[in-house]
Amino acid sequence: MRHMLGIAALFAVLAAGDAAAAPMTKDEYKAGRMKIAEDYQAARKRCGAHVGNNTDICVAQARAAQKIATAELDAAYKPSPRAYHKAALARADADYSVAKQKCDAEADGAKSACVKAATEARESARVEAKAAAQAR
Repeated sequence: MRHMLGIAALFAVLAAGDAAAAPMTKDEYKAGRMKIAEDYQAARKRCGAHVGNNTDICVAQARAAQKIATAELDAAYKPSPRAYHKAALARADADYSVAKQKCDAEADGAKSACVKAATEARESARVEAKAAAQAR
């Protein structure tokens, strides 16, 4: 469900991207990069309270949030269909890495099914991102 909401939000951004927002300034971009770095460091610190695979999941979520935010910031700084496509791919890959990390807690049979489902979700998101890029 979370994945579908992310895709819906991406399509909304893609639809409104060029007309609604002018490219941001270099100073705004630098401030955004600093904010992303600060948010990542704060998220990593919160991971210290977890134990075992939960720590790995927390770190994967922090990295995923950083990658997604960076890709979206880059798309906002230099808006283009290619930048939006890269942001969609970053979201798909980040969601996959978190899902794959969550699969590590599963038993052998369930783990392989979990990884397969995560892979299918990533490929589906990549196909949707490609279709959205070609529609522009």
